[in-house]
Amino acid sequence: MYNIIKSILIIIFITLLQLLIYTLFLKPVITTWGASKQEISMPMAGDNKALRITSTRAISINATKSDVWKWLMQLGADRKGFFSYDFIERMLGYKTRYPNLTKPIFKQIKVGDIIRGSIDEKSSIIPYNFRVLYVKPEDTFVLDKWGTFLLKKVNSRQTRLIIRTQVVKSSDPWLNVMDYLFVPLHFIMERRTLMGIKVRAEAGENVQLSQSKDIFWFSGIVLSGGKPPLK
Repeated sequence: MYNIIKSILIIIFITLLQLLIYTLFLKPVITTWGASKQEISMPMAGDNKALRITSTRAISINATKSDVWKWLMQLGADRKGFFSYDFIERMLGYKTRYPNLTKPIFKQIKVGDIIRGSIDEKSSIIPYNFRVLYVKPEDTFVLDKWGTFLLKKVNSRQTRLIIRTQVVKSSDPWLNVMDYLFVPLHFIMERRTLMGIKVRAEAGENVQLSQSKDIFWFSGIVLSGGKPPLK
């Protein structure tokens, strides 16, 4: 009996220690990945006091705002997808109509449009869609249940892409715990979205990119922390 209690206490201690390390050291990094202090604190079009900010992430892209915007318009399962880990999305049942799209054929989104999570919701583990709440062409758009996508011109050849995620505030402890545990997975996928848009915009049109090495990178992500080889 003593050994059982001791084992339980050890497990509890290790779990609490991991949560403490995550809260103090890892979470602040992954929720602000790539973003400057000014980008983290600045107001954005989709900011909503009824929602809490869970992350502000950013990346520099060696392309004009116009070129980056063209690829952002391909976002959604019935378009190019989410520029993230396709093999993970497929394993979870999320299917994309044009995963190998090499030219930005979709020209715009407008308020009220639905950015679909999958073209076959019956096969998806958790079906989801994002409604477009706000659009300022070649600058900003806001998705319900996700957040704000903002482009900032650095110079004539470089653009900053910033994504701020917000979620509904909840008084339910269980939902708050689930949101808390979801942060690392969301970071992995959204980080890849930022990098996927970057490499796609920088490569230009009619260039086929390979993700064959993503699986090998992802299997070692905890140990390596390296960037996925996209080309």
